[in-house]
Amino acid sequence: MQAQRLFDTLEELSTCNATPGNGVTRFSWSEADSRARRVLERELKAIGLEPWTDGMGNLHARIEGSTGAPAVLTGSHLDTVRNGGRYDGTYGVVAALEALRSFHDEGYKPERAIEFIAFAEEEGSNFGSTCLGSKGIAGQIDVEGLKRLSNAEGAAYDALRAFGLDPDALPGEQIDPANVKAFLEVHIEQNAMLEDAGRELGIVTAISGMRLHRIVYKGHSDHAASPMQGRRDPAAGFAELAFRMEQLWKDGDLPEDFSCTIGELACSPNVGIVVPESVTFTIDIRHVDVPVLEEGWQRIESLVRSVAESRGLDLELVRLSASGGVRTSSEVGEVFRQAAERRGVQPLFLKSGPAHDAASLGSRVPVGLLFVPSIKGLSHCPQEATAPEHLALGAWVLEDALRSLAGGGRP
Repeated sequence: MQAQRLFDTLEELSTCNATPGNGVTRFSWSEADSRARRVLERELKAIGLEPWTDGMGNLHARIEGSTGAPAVLTGSHLDTVRNGGRYDGTYGVVAALEALRSFHDEGYKPERAIEFIAFAEEEGSNFGSTCLGSKGIAGQIDVEGLKRLSNAEGAAYDALRAFGLDPDALPGEQIDPANVKAFLEVHIEQNAMLEDAGRELGIVTAISGMRLHRIVYKGHSDHAASPMQGRRDPAAGFAELAFRMEQLWKDGDLPEDFSCTIGELACSPNVGIVVPESVTFTIDIRHVDVPVLEEGWQRIESLVRSVAESRGLDLELVRLSASGGVRTSSEVGEVFRQAAERRGVQPLFLKSGPAHDAASLGSRVPVGLLFVPSIKGLSHCPQEATAPEHLALGAWVLEDALRSLAGGGRP
């Protein structure tokens, strides 16, 4: 592993960016995304590989193995949130690329094939559905689902076709568990647990389940001077719901390790002297156990509906995304641990709050997820940072783990 080569590629990909000077914005199937793909394709071809792209826009390349044993997959996502950081997802992509470049440099011949994947649309920035690229090849969304999934500009299916992709090929591109040994991903932590514990690496034992819903409260728009009596004010309904939802957690009606977040909010019309006609917002919920997650949502949904009914508001409620809720492979975790200890590092075993592509693939195949520290726990912002020595360490451990699982050696 060449640390400087890793850093240089991370730097080059950070320039594939729609918002220079204000974080990194690289939505899937955009011009910035196209530039980033060309960088990766260039680097993969330079080591003799032939990259290909599936119907979801996931970019693949493969070192063939000397046997027909199930392959080892590795990678992460290439897209970002708006005005995000340079490491979220991209680091895992480049670490996987660097492992392949190192194998090429040393003439390593694996027994199992090693397949690189740079996933599309993990963040859900286009259509609100997270991990969409990995869900596509994990069988968690089909072609009809892509036609139903839409934003103001149209359906996801049409966006894929406009980018030159073939979503109709998706049924034949899904992962066959019989052909996969495991999927390995390395990612920045996006939390401060490692930093607070003074640890250099984290091995994830479980990835929290996530559910994202869009809610619209519709009432009656009026002048701000209209009488308070009899108003059907969706903003007041939203405020009541936000307070009472948090109170559910404070009162113990939701578990202590349950998270619920209102992340997106819009009033219409958004005018200071007008009672709004509608308020649109999202609720994100998370817990590591899916049954607990769904039970918690039932409590929150009941509250959403009761507030609407008591205030005479019309209600629209749509589930946008469901991800995560998987346990990682103990075998892969042990391989990560041994690789870390060979570097003189004692990793911390922890759970992941954010969902990752490993969560989607974990519904079909064994997965392992390795974390490197995020400075001050920051992510999804321009200030996102990880120490260079930790970036290099994570890439080294990933490379060692891939080698252990794939077998083989020099010719």
